[in-house]
Amino acid sequence: MDIEIDAGNTRLKWRLRDESGVSATSIASTPSDIAEAIAGRAVSGGVADSHTPIGRVRIASVRSPDALAEFVAECRDLFSLDPQVARVVQVHAGVTIRYPDPSRLGVDRWLAMLAANAASSKACLVVDCGTALTVDKLNELGQHCGGYILPGLALMRRSLEENTRIRLDAGFQLGGSGLGHSTDEAVYHGSLAAAVALIVSALEDASAEGSECELLVTGGGAVELMPHLLSRGAKLVPDLVLEGLSLAF
Repeated sequence: MDIEIDAGNTRLKWRLRDESGVSATSIASTPSDIAEAIAGRAVSGGVADSHTPIGRVRIASVRSPDALAEFVAECRDLFSLDPQVARVVQVHAGVTIRYPDPSRLGVDRWLAMLAANAASSKACLVVDCGTALTVDKLNELGQHCGGYILPGLALMRRSLEENTRIRLDAGFQLGGSGLGHSTDEAVYHGSLAAAVALIVSALEDASAEGSECELLVTGGGAVELMPHLLSRGAKLVPDLVLEGLSLAF
């Protein structure tokens, strides 16, 4: 059995995979939380229970090198295995990256593109809405045509609170994108409208190039985006990065 972990900036998303398939995806804060969820207690000796050994631990991380090293060490101690860490390469699994230095491309973006390319024979626009909002285009040949990175929805809103006198209602009902009639509406709706506008513009540009383009959306903020992208044929793929992690090795 393999443990696959997507270590984002603010949370861990993980799942178990074996020959029969994938277990339900879960959210955690630390590797210890994962170990306890698997075994009902701290895992020792690389065994999740009396029947199923953990064969591999695979990690995708956008954290700093020091934070990643600490994370890997904790996983090694918990599971008695040397974790495999995904690294971006120029050409892999049908995807070609055009960054002069592939290591400068976020591994989460790369893995999402690997999964998108494997799932579709068409060009794809891959949107990952987490702490950052990333938008990447793959053509039908699996070539990365470039992308955008901007603050995610929560980060856009938090930056206004941290740098202005605006104070937002944390219990505000999310989902609207019309002109605001209060400061809360103006900020919450405005950030969502900005994100949707960028995605729609990128999709229209991709479609204008003559090839059919699929829109795949993932990440913690995807649920807020999706109602505004359904008319564009958007597909919600919650585990896109983890699917790519399986392909990376």
